[in-house]
Amino acid sequence: MGDVSLTVPVIRGVLEENPDLEITFVTRKFFAPFFYGIPRLNLVFPDFKGRHQGIFGLLRLFKDLKKSGPFESVVDLHGVIRTKILSSLFKTSGVPGFSIDKGRKEKKFLIKSRYIRALKHTTVRYLETFAAAGFKGQVGKAPFLRVDEASSSNTGRFLEKILSKSDHIRIGLAPFATHQPKIWGIQNFRELITLIEAEYEVDFFLFGGGTEEIKLLKEFQGFRPNMYLAAGELALSEELALMNTLDLMISMDSSNMHLASLSGVPTVSIWGGTHPAFGFWALGQPTEYHLQTPASSLKCRPCSVFGDKPCIYPTPRCMEMVKPQDVFEKLVKLKLLKKRTTKVVI
Repeated sequence: MGDVSLTVPVIRGVLEENPDLEITFVTRKFFAPFFYGIPRLNLVFPDFKGRHQGIFGLLRLFKDLKKSGPFESVVDLHGVIRTKILSSLFKTSGVPGFSIDKGRKEKKFLIKSRYIRALKHTTVRYLETFAAAGFKGQVGKAPFLRVDEASSSNTGRFLEKILSKSDHIRIGLAPFATHQPKIWGIQNFRELITLIEAEYEVDFFLFGGGTEEIKLLKEFQGFRPNMYLAAGELALSEELALMNTLDLMISMDSSNMHLASLSGVPTVSIWGGTHPAFGFWALGQPTEYHLQTPASSLKCRPCSVFGDKPCIYPTPRCMEMVKPQDVFEKLVKLKLLKKRTTKVVI
């Protein structure tokens, strides 16, 4: 989800600089809300569990896409076997293809050498792929995500129903990630919430995805009466509308980190086994908003690009070294816990 969301500012930028360009974007239907309101963008939703399943399904997808052409070029922003096969099929029909350079060698060297330096952000790699195809662009400033009127209205009613006061600070919490080395832990969040509540009036909104995460978030919600579940209660477009009203998002290295930053929300992210230097930092957020144990303090960090490598310790030590008190003091120092200004759902 994070990779797909990061295509939004790039597509907007490329289309703005190329007024005669029209893009057909192939993605999952679930991600459609990310692209709401982008002109000259046509979305195609493949059916990978039916018509477009398997190698013969890819051939059918190729034929289906050709019917909506003709196309001048194919830009592969994913760089996986499925997209490479599609690009190859288009090449056989005379349409050139341009595939992303993910910088795998650079990332592997960073892990092996522990020589930490910021690699290209994913959005830069996307822009370079478009540029190779002859279409230059640049990423502007957030917010990049737009929300349809119906979703905004639904979210407004959701907030009116659950909130008794509108002047509380609104903080989003996204405590989970796909892999364990990227998760700070619910207990740490409980301690952080206690510290924040001791000095500020706050409403917390819980974000996440998947059956198991939502189950855990429901249990976590019971920790305080001013904690509200967004995951599983709102559609994706409505969650984006809710994010627009937040004063702050606190997350892991996860898709919700990207969605909040792309929505223009101050986003503090907590990093464990992965590292912002791989090019996945929250777009547009200051460096000091990315909280982490310095790589120089722990020889095993970063341990992998995506956090999918099992930790060598019983629990991720890199996360244990990030203390709730330190995170709270950082939030105060950065002046991110201030009385809220009036916000509206856009």
